[in-house]
Amino acid sequence: MTLTPAQCDQFARDGYVTRVPALTRAEVADFLALTERFEREHPADAGWAFDIKCNLLFDWVYANGAHPGIVEPVARLIGADVLLTDSVFRIKEPGSAVNYGWHQDAARIRVEPCPVIVYMAFTEATEENGCLAVIPGTHTDVAPFDLVSNPGQPNRRVARVRAPAVERAVPLPLEPGEITIFSANLMHGSPANRARTRRIAVLHDYTAPRARQSLGKGSGQLVRGTDRFGHFGAEPVPGPDFEANAAARRRVLNAYPENILMGPLEPGAAPDFPDRPGIAPAGGRATGKTATNLATL
Repeated sequence: MTLTPAQCDQFARDGYVTRVPALTRAEVADFLALTERFEREHPADAGWAFDIKCNLLFDWVYANGAHPGIVEPVARLIGADVLLTDSVFRIKEPGSAVNYGWHQDAARIRVEPCPVIVYMAFTEATEENGCLAVIPGTHTDVAPFDLVSNPGQPNRRVARVRAPAVERAVPLPLEPGEITIFSANLMHGSPANRARTRRIAVLHDYTAPRARQSLGKGSGQLVRGTDRFGHFGAEPVPGPDFEANAAARRRVLNAYPENILMGPLEPGAAPDFPDRPGIAPAGGRATGKTATNLATL
């Protein structure tokens, strides 16, 4: 599946394209089963493991992020060469009151050309259970924002748009296996989950290797084409050993701690990222992040 010219035109105009079929129902059911199996078998680890760079922890998350049904539509928008620069779960439990504010992911560290983000629905996303919403056409520039504290990471702050035009917001419901692709500069957010079912999704960030960050150096896995530039650090492909993958992820995030999701480091600060409680980032202290913090989009 690739995008039509009309869909590419919509992305250029509005900053997103939605309801793109990417996975079969059988494929998405397999990925969902692996997600729930890990939660059952590793309840103490799910909170941090399903957070930033989980594509380095799980071979099946990497396989999802490298799936042609996702990567080929992305390549139509950012070019033939594609880096997977982050994967993160976004889970909203039934009755969750989490209402994540309007934001632009690339507000604090700008990347040119801008990355795209894929919302991959593992379960149905509805207005009732807190589906993604966007404000069309807000991807052309970074709007004024305020910095607020980020739960679970006391040394990090996140940007929230100061005056979003919420009256223009569009909800984006999805069926399992469908994706929304949106610019990392597009204003987006999601409301609380008022349903009796979980809302489970994975977000994948994709960046062209020719892109450059305004601050720091990011990292990624090449999932299509070639990297002739070296602007991003090369990340390993995870194997089946979770503990070995966790150590590799730790090394990557200590070496490349600044990216659009984590934002810039404060002057003199050590890397600070979600990890197993008791494991300190290089030169820093340990931070644990609970599963409730995963419902942030």
